[in-house]
Amino acid sequence: MTQMLISKFELTEEMDIVHVSSKGQIVIPEKIRKLLKIKEGSKLVLVLDQGSIILAKEKDVERILDEAERRETLGWMILASPAFREVWDNPIDEEVWKKYLCGDETSCCCPLCSRI
Repeated sequence: MTQMLISKFELTEEMDIVHVSSKGQIVIPEKIRKLLKIKEGSKLVLVLDQGSIILAKEKDVERILDEAERRETLGWMILASPAFREVWDNPIDEEVWKKYLCGDETSCCCPLCSRI
């Protein structure tokens, strides 16, 4: 088994200790601000997570939430798909949609007509 060594420098490079002022304020260290491109006026989101504080740039949080919403929507679509398939995939509805979309033409080449 190979032993993996972790350098103290690498482990603590993106870590720092900050002090809380009497007003409850902290200062984000300069090296972290530069690394994350945080400037005066940047908006940050503070999240309490199981007794820890997470501080993230607002745009990053929006992106994460958008991705989570997309995953949730996809999950619901996957769960609902079998139930909808029973309702949607039936010959009577297919015939009604064919008449609605294609009229009475027998030479229509839309995907719906080619399935029937």
